[in-house]
Amino acid sequence: MEMLDKRLLRFIVVGGICFTTNLLVLYAGTEVMGLHYLLSMALSILIANSLGWILNRQWTFTSQNFHCWAEYARYMSVTLSSTLISLALMILLVDLLGFHYLLASATIAAGMTIVNFIAHRDWSFVSSNGNSTRS
Repeated sequence: MEMLDKRLLRFIVVGGICFTTNLLVLYAGTEVMGLHYLLSMALSILIANSLGWILNRQWTFTSQNFHCWAEYARYMSVTLSSTLISLALMILLVDLLGFHYLLASATIAAGMTIVNFIAHRDWSFVSSNGNSTRS
């Protein structure tokens, strides 16, 4: 299997784990704790993406960058951008188009997968010499 395919497959597996985490936190925050769905969504994205950084760093991109806090900052910058886009799309899909919030979240997550992979591969996990990390 080609290196890109292997990393993309791993990224998708990590994404599945994070997606499940995201939905569980979103559901628990909204239905169990009574939070507004947008607040639950923001919390679920923060928790799921922090988990994603750890898993992608160790397994998908096997980063050995000693500047892990700078790497985490880049990763979370991509995450913040994705979060803002996701929140805007949640408002559009839920409030304007009438989607159920869980269906809207699943649709958004699926659509953002490739965009996030490319951003993380080409920016978040770039080694100190400017090359993408290899697994």
